[in-house]
Amino acid sequence: MKAFARFVPVILLIAALAPLSAAGGRPDTVKTTFQVEGMHCDGCSSTITATLEGLDGVIEASADHENGVAEAVYHPRKVKVDDLKTKIEKLGYTVTSMETEEVES
Repeated sequence: MKAFARFVPVILLIAALAPLSAAGGRPDTVKTTFQVEGMHCDGCSSTITATLEGLDGVIEASADHENGVAEAVYHPRKVKVDDLKTKIEKLGYTVTSMETEEVES
């Protein structure tokens, strides 16, 4: 019993630090803005929005064909920015640039 009592503080410390190591130093939520060429109508915007929102880890997405911009707010531990870019490009559009920023959760 005494041996177990010596390990209790160590177990509690490990349990407290586990969420920090699981995060891997990455933010919990980020927003990426994509400059997209090839969107010409509301249908294009809707298609990109629905595709991004259908990915696990994406919280919200939007696309604006008039400004050539798509945005996604997502959990980077669940989905990578390159996955989002690839999805947009598989729809037939061209991503010319991306900018990612941390979002407070």
